Amino acid sequence: ALFTLMMAAIDADVDDMELTEGEEEGTSIVYTDPKETGAMFEAIKAMGLEEGSKMSLSHVTKAPVECTEEDFEKNMAIIDALEELDDVDSVEHNMSN
Repeated sequence: ALFTLMMAAIDADVDDMELTEGEEEGTSIVYTDPKETGAMFEAIKAMGLEEGSKMSLSHVTKAPVECTEEDFEKNMAIIDALEELDDVDSVEHNMSN
């Protein structure tokens, strides 16, 4: 399935992508440049895989930072507090641990 997805991406002129197996059996995850997301999703639909497919945007850091356990716990406490706010949809970070 990953090979077929890769070929569909190439056919759709999607240059910047990463394909990985999903957590559930028989699923795949496609990471691509936000500008190419629409073309990739159209390629997936053209393969007949539209049912059960979903598209979402998420931040994937290119510069992960490892911090001490103490700093990690402090940062996560702040992130948890921010996520509790009604006006906050999500909080992204680049901590690798």
